[in-house]
Amino acid sequence: MVTGSRTRLGLADSVDDADESRWSMFVAGDYVIDRDEPATAERTIDPALRDRIAAAEVSIVNFEAPIVDGAEPITKSGPVIENPPEAATAAADAGFDVCALANNHVRDYGPEGVASTLEALQRAGCETVGVGESHDAAFEPLEVTRGDGRVAVVNVCEREFNIAGEDSYGAAWISDRRARETIRRADREYDAVIVLAHGGAEYVPFPSPELQGTLREFVDLGADLVVGHHPHVPQGWERYGDGAIFYSLGNFLFDRMADSENCSWGLSLEIEFDGATPVGVDLVPTETIDGTAYELGERRDRENHLEYLHRLAELTAEPSTLEPYWQEVAVQVFYERYSNWLHMGCGATLARARSAPNDPEAQRPVWDPEARRREIMALLTIVRTESHRWLMTTALSVLTGEVADRRTPAIREEAQLLLSRAER
Repeated sequence: MVTGSRTRLGLADSVDDADESRWSMFVAGDYVIDRDEPATAERTIDPALRDRIAAAEVSIVNFEAPIVDGAEPITKSGPVIENPPEAATAAADAGFDVCALANNHVRDYGPEGVASTLEALQRAGCETVGVGESHDAAFEPLEVTRGDGRVAVVNVCEREFNIAGEDSYGAAWISDRRARETIRRADREYDAVIVLAHGGAEYVPFPSPELQGTLREFVDLGADLVVGHHPHVPQGWERYGDGAIFYSLGNFLFDRMADSENCSWGLSLEIEFDGATPVGVDLVPTETIDGTAYELGERRDRENHLEYLHRLAELTAEPSTLEPYWQEVAVQVFYERYSNWLHMGCGATLARARSAPNDPEAQRPVWDPEARRREIMALLTIVRTESHRWLMTTALSVLTGEVADRRTPAIREEAQLLLSRAER
């Protein structure tokens, strides 16, 4: 476990408070603006929180959606979203220096939308990481230099409809061999490595054991810190090997989810460095109220939410403890979401077969490309995307008895309670 107070997690035994080599990095979760009035830093982020973001030497946010300049949306499974043009300036004016772009929505408007996003952020003065004009370029680390120390920031994501082609704009894929090679090379060439990993099942309180294994592998390869986002809710953390992993920051400011009790708060991190060495992390819980992000405590009970986060961290840190909780979450979520998605993806064939079970012709799949394409894409997404597939595999393995069911009545009860605090 990472040790420390309720909001301070120590990563080193001791630090000289007067050491001039100390500096901080602020890292925030998902950021999407979708509102009628123009988005400005003043309208989206409370002054006290803006001051904290600006005070850090480097501040990073997951810029979750593209800025579109005439590009057409792609056909995909799931919502197609965009940030308005002013979102780039709003992020920069709020104090963010870097926008992480390896996420599942960055290519919602195709390669052209990725290119226009890079241009808009560059004009606003923000650096970017996690995308590029080719697959190789998408993996290029962002270098942060402070004094004599050089820190590499690497940004990768799971695969939906977002990954760069060999010669087309898109995001860096977490499962590509180049992700491992990039981290290993960065460990040799830089003094520290921070990995931002966009992935995981949405609206659940835990990472899957498979995702935990992937992010732990990143630490084994040389990452000092791994910071996750995508589930839209905050999750726990752990100290592993020579590094630390924060599994999900949740939403920082996501207008489409601002009315959701569980998705309108999140976790930001203020990482303290001594030279190039991360020595501590301050937890900065935030909440969105009437379209504005604040440090948590304006409306929500701060201690209650910190207690919840620490309980998640306690359950996540040990794989043998995480497994039965994840089994219960996976089974519940499979029944509530995935069984419907699977049925929808196979709907045309099933409907024909059931309507005429004795007609051989009716058993043949007939796909109407106009009516069924999106349904088939839903099936493609949950089979291809790592965390969707991992969740379904766990649920089906438990339900069929292929793996030992390690759930107890007490674990099932607590897992369901924790899940209720993450569901949208």
